[in-house]
Amino acid sequence: MHRGPAPGVLGNQGLRLLALLLDMVFAFGVLSLVTVGADLVVTFGGSRDNAPFHVTILVAVALLFLYSPLLTARCGGTAGKLLCGLSVVRLADGGPLSYGAALGRHLAHLGMWLVPVLSLLDPLNCLWDGLRQCLHDKVVGSLVIRRRMRPVPAAAAAPVTRPVGS
Repeated sequence: MHRGPAPGVLGNQGLRLLALLLDMVFAFGVLSLVTVGADLVVTFGGSRDNAPFHVTILVAVALLFLYSPLLTARCGGTAGKLLCGLSVVRLADGGPLSYGAALGRHLAHLGMWLVPVLSLLDPLNCLWDGLRQCLHDKVVGSLVIRRRMRPVPAAAAAPVTRPVGS
């Protein structure tokens, strides 16, 4: 049986969801800015076709295949994960993921979104899994941990003593 890290080290599900939402807002913001830029070029630049909008497609593909894997391999997580104090590491030794493993994790995540049952089971798995791994984490052997640990409050650190007879 694999022991794994202490429970306080694992990234919780709420922070993981918040990180995903932050990443989605970031990606939507970038795509919106690129689309507005392309729209301005088409409207005021005298473009005779919609070719500038192809830049939006290229940026979307780049975000899809580079944003998560590249940041996960280089920095330990996406901007959303880093802002939430989370990091993605190898389950085996706690080391950083290689780009290939990070890309595999991301593609597994995307692939599971295409299959209705897996798109539900993937995130739900971290609710009952002892290591809080989603299915896309299990595919490549990754684990989401907390990078910043909050100090234990003094009251919680002190042992609880009860008076005799109570």
